[in-house]
Amino acid sequence: MVQEDGVAGWHPLTRIGFRFGVCYFGGIGLAGVLGLVPILLAGVGVETGSVLHLSSLVRPPVEWTAEHVLGLRVTSAQVGSDSAFQWTGLFLLVVMSAVATGVWSVLDRGRVGYPRLFAWTQLYLRFVLALAMFYFGMAKAIPTQMPFVLNRLVEPYGNFSPEGVLWSQVSVSQPYEIALGAAELLAGVLLLVPRATAAGALLCAVDMTQVFLLNMTYDIRLKTVSSQFLLLSLFLLAPYARRLLAALFGGPSVPAFRPVPLFGSVRANRIALAAQLVVGLGLLGVFGAQNWQQWSKETPHLYGIYRVDGFSSEGYARDPLLTDELRWRRVVIDRPFHVSDPMVLTIQHMDDSFEVYGGTIDPKRHIIDLHHRIALGTFEETPVRVRLTYWWPAPGRLVIDANDYAGHRIHTSFTEVDPKSFPLLERGFSWVQEQPYNR
Repeated sequence: MVQEDGVAGWHPLTRIGFRFGVCYFGGIGLAGVLGLVPILLAGVGVETGSVLHLSSLVRPPVEWTAEHVLGLRVTSAQVGSDSAFQWTGLFLLVVMSAVATGVWSVLDRGRVGYPRLFAWTQLYLRFVLALAMFYFGMAKAIPTQMPFVLNRLVEPYGNFSPEGVLWSQVSVSQPYEIALGAAELLAGVLLLVPRATAAGALLCAVDMTQVFLLNMTYDIRLKTVSSQFLLLSLFLLAPYARRLLAALFGGPSVPAFRPVPLFGSVRANRIALAAQLVVGLGLLGVFGAQNWQQWSKETPHLYGIYRVDGFSSEGYARDPLLTDELRWRRVVIDRPFHVSDPMVLTIQHMDDSFEVYGGTIDPKRHIIDLHHRIALGTFEETPVRVRLTYWWPAPGRLVIDANDYAGHRIHTSFTEVDPKSFPLLERGFSWVQEQPYNR
């Protein structure tokens, strides 16, 4: 990209590419940092209700562009997924970056290189990508991104979405999920060290290639996010590309890339390096503490799967008919991943449809209060008020009553089902396997 002194010799296309990268990835980084600020503040116990949401400011031009240029309809200003808002925002950022690059190239056409600006841009983008790796990597290393959900043991496979298939597949093997997170965390840590930028960017590119491929093939709503992280990894890797290609595929030797340091004095650069490590590792610690707090939440009382043995409404028994829309088939009480309530209660009906609620359990009064109905897939919460009472007639047996559930007075009796009785959990790991297939 530059000569060994890091000052002269930038190719015209390199200068144009650098200008566009500064504009485009600078905008991506700004949006990402603003999106992570509430998460970082929440990790240290700071309320974020007063934090300004950038999406509300840019929504009018995004909506107009989506409707009149791209033919899309913006229904929400959701950021961090594949919403029409986010796709349109990326389109606008590309257009604005291209315009800014053109103006910059005309006004600064006499400059032959940007060594000092490159050093500061690389620092900024290294931290943007490292933050992303810390956020997603820690959510896998401490398995909170794809937690094991008891519902999956009783839900018919054909009812799974492609995303649900992938989430369930990864969550069943915690060592695999932790290994994925460790790879992303390692990439982030390497990016904190200037001399390890190439190694960190290369590992990020490998990690993000896998993530992007999974998002594309399983229709995960993070295609925009993973694609931008992949492109950012390649942008950071670009100055080292010739040397990497020579090392991997042979060819003439390529001189080492030596960017201009941030400051003119050795002492100032050492202080800057120490500051980078302290700030970066501090941010890593915040993400770790936040995920550990979520992971270490107490297992809710009554945690488990319960099979309905008897069900009655208004005092009359209801037979287990698949056409009965009121009768329950199972009840599952699970941990409160991704929702605000201390526990999640799932009702599986006779047709295998699910009703999912968030709520609380009072073991002393034997009361279950359901506060929110949770929409599967989006985890949107709708307030409800349902009170259930329960008691144990015998070990492994449970009875639940409700005076008003869907307008009915119900009485149900259950048998607790051991989750480890399901082949998915019972099978375990074996070095020696005599049978060729284990489906």
